[in-house]
Amino acid sequence: MMDEIAFPRLAKKRSSGFRMVGQMRGREISISGAESIIPSFAGHWVVTISFLMHTEAASLEWQGFLAQMEGGIGTTLVPVFLPYRPKDATGGSAPVSDAPKFSTFEHWSFVNDGRAAITLRDAAPLRSTDLDLTLSDSLGLRPGHGLTIGDRFHRVQRSWDDGAKVRIQPPLRAAAAAGEIIETDNPVCRMRFASESEGEVEFMPNGAERTSITFREAF
Repeated sequence: MMDEIAFPRLAKKRSSGFRMVGQMRGREISISGAESIIPSFAGHWVVTISFLMHTEAASLEWQGFLAQMEGGIGTTLVPVFLPYRPKDATGGSAPVSDAPKFSTFEHWSFVNDGRAAITLRDAAPLRSTDLDLTLSDSLGLRPGHGLTIGDRFHRVQRSWDDGAKVRIQPPLRAAAAAGEIIETDNPVCRMRFASESEGEVEFMPNGAERTSITFREAF
């Protein structure tokens, strides 16, 4: 896993929701009218997030973030804002954390390990879609739930055995070892700017600044 640039935490954020794009190369229609779908096997996540900066600290943090991202070169762990997350064994939800993995300018790291509420029961090779899970403090995963393995975001397509076995989208981007934590409290996705012009700030009459950025999954 490469070093990530800290995602800005002082700006107010509003996300359009993660969406999977590039899943098919196109459609072909035969003379008889039958339609064929051509899969691309290159689906990836895209998200657009709006940011609003009200303070000097938020504005400076934002400019520092843009400088470190260097257009489409740098990568950052983008938080996945999910309205519904898996429940713990008591039926409750763990609090969402907005603490950054790394500070923006002091370059020191928080100890911010995830809860081992759900772990991978068996090792899974690259491109796996079906996973066996150990539920230590969880009521299990349901279709539609989101999760992070390493620094990659996945969504549950199907689940069975009371949520201890799942099929995910997209396939694993890297092999995962047995015992690896399945992060569902604060999922993230490693991403970069969709274009070099992302992040230009608009100045508002009340002195606030706003912008909107489209991120795409980094490979």
